[in-house]
Amino acid sequence: MMIIAILTILAGMPVGFLFRKSTATQVFVGHALNFSVWILLFILGIGLGLDSTLMGQLDSLGLQALLISLFATLGTIMGGGVLGRYAFPDAFLSNQEAREWEERECINREEKKQGIAPELVKNDCTPKNSDSEKQSKLSALKDSLIVLTFFIGGILLGAYPMIPMEWAMGNAAAWTLYILLFLAGMSVGFDLQAFRILRELKGKILLVPFVTVVCTLLASPLACLIFPDLRIIDAMAVGIGLGYYSLSSTMISQEISPALGSVALLANMIREILTLVLAPLMVRYFGRLGPVMAGGATSNDSSLPVIAKYCGERYAIIAIFSGVFLTLIVPLLLSFLLYFA
Repeated sequence: MMIIAILTILAGMPVGFLFRKSTATQVFVGHALNFSVWILLFILGIGLGLDSTLMGQLDSLGLQALLISLFATLGTIMGGGVLGRYAFPDAFLSNQEAREWEERECINREEKKQGIAPELVKNDCTPKNSDSEKQSKLSALKDSLIVLTFFIGGILLGAYPMIPMEWAMGNAAAWTLYILLFLAGMSVGFDLQAFRILRELKGKILLVPFVTVVCTLLASPLACLIFPDLRIIDAMAVGIGLGYYSLSSTMISQEISPALGSVALLANMIREILTLVLAPLMVRYFGRLGPVMAGGATSNDSSLPVIAKYCGERYAIIAIFSGVFLTLIVPLLLSFLLYFA
């Protein structure tokens, strides 16, 4: 799945680069990203509503899963806010300020090259794909409410035997995700100069997955204050799935118990959904690293479209790197915790 997701993103980049001067294409991709996110959440909601086992566990195990995911997500976005404040100069800038900052940085780099006039550099380096309006609290809340409405609507529809299970859990969700990833790749391709961030940040980019892991491990056990019977090591094992619910739930079910495996499944699904639904508010209050770190291991696939939309192309590149890195180390970290559990 990860390889297919990466290839889909890479396939969209050259297409976006070819249409980088087409304003109509960029507007279309922005609207298509919105619509695709709504459809994906709607399908996920239907899948949850159709799964009677998961729905039956919501009243018992669901509260544990909800609190673990809430604490883990809140911990990571707070860590992202601190990291962004001190290590990423543009993390808290508005869209207009970020464009001006990026333009100044580009000009400063190119002025060092011989024979390049600053005024020409300015025209060559101005970001092409960005929203011209400042994101307000009202617009952030509106976007989150729209996405949440689609997800809840899917759950309600799935709770009734009107939609075949194969439709909701099969190809529809997969194809919607691939379309989203392709569009996200196009949005990155509109400004491929964003890739220089990997060279500019050097080792600093490793702080993103590192802080994500540390904050998750520190915040997840806070659920034990509400559920005294929940062991700290168990809460950490559930949280360290970082949205990778298929792997984490299977490993925890085999090594500890099916009940805790169900908690891991629900908690990591909730974390992914929180990222998709609350991304605009995360950016507003915790900076552009908020959704990147909240997405965890999903930031390079299912969470990438909302990251590209609300955080910009530069942070989409960081999200791809962080998501791939976390996806690779989640099995190692989880195995380490399960050994002590």
